[in-house]
Amino acid sequence: MKLSISKGVHLVEPGDFEPADHWYPRALNSNLHPLVSYFLNLNNHQLVERYVRLNPHVQSEALEKVINYTPKYFKWAGTDLMHVVNSKGQKKLVVIETNSCPSGQKSMPLPEFDPESGGYYKLMNDTFKPMVDAHEETGALALIYDKNPMENVGYASAIADVFGEPVYLAEYKSSDTESVKFENGKLHIEDEQCNWVPIRAAFRYVTQHPWDRIPEKSKTLLLNPIEACLAGGRNKSAAYKAYADFNQEFKKDGLEIYVPKTFLDVSLGELASYYDQLEGSMVIKVPDSNAGQGVYTVTSQAEFDKAYQALSANPDDKYLIQELIFSNANEKFENAFYHIGTLPDTKNRSFAFDARMMVHATDKGMRPLAIYSRKSKYPLNQPLPEGLDSWEVYGTNLSVKNTDGWSYDDVRLILFDIKNFGILGLGLDELIEGFVQSCMAVYTIDQQAKRMFD
Repeated sequence: MKLSISKGVHLVEPGDFEPADHWYPRALNSNLHPLVSYFLNLNNHQLVERYVRLNPHVQSEALEKVINYTPKYFKWAGTDLMHVVNSKGQKKLVVIETNSCPSGQKSMPLPEFDPESGGYYKLMNDTFKPMVDAHEETGALALIYDKNPMENVGYASAIADVFGEPVYLAEYKSSDTESVKFENGKLHIEDEQCNWVPIRAAFRYVTQHPWDRIPEKSKTLLLNPIEACLAGGRNKSAAYKAYADFNQEFKKDGLEIYVPKTFLDVSLGELASYYDQLEGSMVIKVPDSNAGQGVYTVTSQAEFDKAYQALSANPDDKYLIQELIFSNANEKFENAFYHIGTLPDTKNRSFAFDARMMVHATDKGMRPLAIYSRKSKYPLNQPLPEGLDSWEVYGTNLSVKNTDGWSYDDVRLILFDIKNFGILGLGLDELIEGFVQSCMAVYTIDQQAKRMFD
């Protein structure tokens, strides 16, 4: 990769892709589990037929409509799901959030006989290239990002290979970035001669409050545009409103996005009443937070007080409240979910985990692209030591925000490879369920974006 200027912009050329730079070493050197590989190679007709076989109340025409949908705004997404069960033994995969700039390629083992660039190439060739080919703007190609260089350099290299032309890779961490700007709705990046290069299309991995520097109705084609974020891809409250709309619309067809019991637009002063209503346990979420930031699990008065104090810095904000997914069956709530957790290890420890299902829009409908899991730090089935927060039991996110940037606690990463996949206790039907839940989430958020912006 050639450094073009010193202000956070690089020029990536065709042929620059180096696999060792874009996967965690243990992912690059592992083998995808055969069951996961089998799942990834099922076509959408097979997926619909199997899902309807297991859920006979579902209308196959409605499910075909959802998973073969072509989004206008939300063409690439990652849905975080948790494997849960209620006291009656009914298992589900519930949607925790849907992300418009999802990580995951660096954690996805390469399928056998796949090109060495794997999902990086597939996303750019099957999703991004058809978008760019149909777009009439002129200019260069670019990738703008604010974190996760391991994946973003890989994506930029894949773009260069797919299109056979150089790609500008630019950090875009704030609106006052010197080398990146939007002018009259079109992205420009400064080159090595200090000229502003117009950009016809860009891959966007800007995650921290992207709406403060990326415009709506961008003339530069973006994957994903900011409309996808505002409609639910970066706003948890907007997403849950979209989920509710979907469940109402498709109730007659037997389709449902499974989510924990949720309350929207809760003020700071109302938090205590919800704490009492939910009998001393809940999850508080800042709607536009991400990467595990702004999420508080509350299981005691001390944890409530701590969360309340942290949130008091912004007294006018509104929050999203959810029923906690418990560590074990909870007799207080008859239909409450609790974590199934990983299979017990040799020390009899079982951990909460989530599954990130990454999907993308193709000419064959929505398709699965990557999948991995993350587990909590402390086991579900052991008493929490004094002084530890319940987040240690329930929190699964790997992102760690440091004063000098972001790092990742990849020790808790669970690959879907031959060695690790089995400890999750997931089967082929759970993978199909996760894909369907992800497609339904993408469908309804994109529909909401159309209502908001068209």
